[in-house]
Amino acid sequence: MIKTKKQKIFLILLVGILARTVSIYFFGDTRVDKEWGEMLYNLENYKILSTRSVDGIPVPNIFMPPLYALFLYLIKLFVSDNKLFLDISLIIQLVLSTISIYFIYKILSKLFSERLTFVGTIIYTLFPLSIYATSQISSITLQMFLINIFLLSFINLLKNINLKNTIVFCISSAMLILLRGEFFIFVIFSLIYLFLKKQNFWRIFIMMIMITLLVFPYVYRNYNIFGVITITKSTGFNLLKGNNPKSSVEGIKLSGIEGKVVPEIKQKIEELNNKGPIPKHDLFKDQIFLDQAIKFIREDPSKYIILYFQKFVSYLFLDINSTYPHYYSIIHIAPKLILSFLTLLGIILSVSFRANINNYLIIFYLLNIGLFSFFFILPRYSLILLPIQLILSIEGVRILIRKLFNKL
Repeated sequence: MIKTKKQKIFLILLVGILARTVSIYFFGDTRVDKEWGEMLYNLENYKILSTRSVDGIPVPNIFMPPLYALFLYLIKLFVSDNKLFLDISLIIQLVLSTISIYFIYKILSKLFSERLTFVGTIIYTLFPLSIYATSQISSITLQMFLINIFLLSFINLLKNINLKNTIVFCISSAMLILLRGEFFIFVIFSLIYLFLKKQNFWRIFIMMIMITLLVFPYVYRNYNIFGVITITKSTGFNLLKGNNPKSSVEGIKLSGIEGKVVPEIKQKIEELNNKGPIPKHDLFKDQIFLDQAIKFIREDPSKYIILYFQKFVSYLFLDINSTYPHYYSIIHIAPKLILSFLTLLGIILSVSFRANINNYLIIFYLLNIGLFSFFFILPRYSLILLPIQLILSIEGVRILIRKLFNKL
């Protein structure tokens, strides 16, 4: 019989490792493709962060955040063989995913009883999409690892703004910004929320300065090349991908945007390419996308308002018109729907007017869905919010049971 906490968490971690190992064996990626493959190739051969080439020459990237590409490149520096590189990359992701399980355990243990903590940890460990994601060359596993550190450090800061908690929060915040450029919005929100709770302006101001300094080298790189202060500049690309006459909740492919589905911009893209490999190529291209997306939205605003709410509901619950293979597998949709409804229950039952952790998580959750719904929704996006969904779901069930027993 398993008696101690250490034995229980060890068994959960072991099950997590075995499940993810099986997933990697059967579903593991066999190559680095799409934008990550292009960025890795250009880093290897040209020592430049670039997702595209013009006239055979890579142009500086401002579309994609740099952290995951640098993560892959760091591994490639030590492993030249492609198959071994992929194997090691997936093994490292397995390790990160396993550590994420432990962080979830730590997060839940600060909020719930031992029994509820282990139930939540087991759900996280065996959540099908999380297991599958580990087998893919994608930034989502690294993002889940960092978001768990971020949330754990934020919960700790709510209790005590000490040096250790501050450093962990700032580093995880900076890395998440470099992994997902839009995450700076959630960092700012978190700092504002922390100020409302702790009323300590100077310490929170110092945190903001620390995070700024950590991301400054890449911001300076972008300013030096493109003349703009930003981590990424892909609003136009993302907005057009999710808001054009043929886009759905999932958006359309890049090749479709560049002339096949949106012929309106074909000539402008050709004119830009005719300028050759100019450093600001990506910046100008994103502006072309942005202008066209705004034009589409202005021409038929009701269409895109409806589409926005379709995306919101799809992110909240389920995409009823997904084109992703095996999306409608019961193994995927059953856990997703159950967790989504329990999350909604948790929001309804735990929302209040106090600056507590539940309200923070509710706003974080809805703000994330609201932001991404302006663009497009992919199945893996829900994993970003998995820790928050778990916390809100457990809280909702706990409150509901308490209310029912009180009535009885």
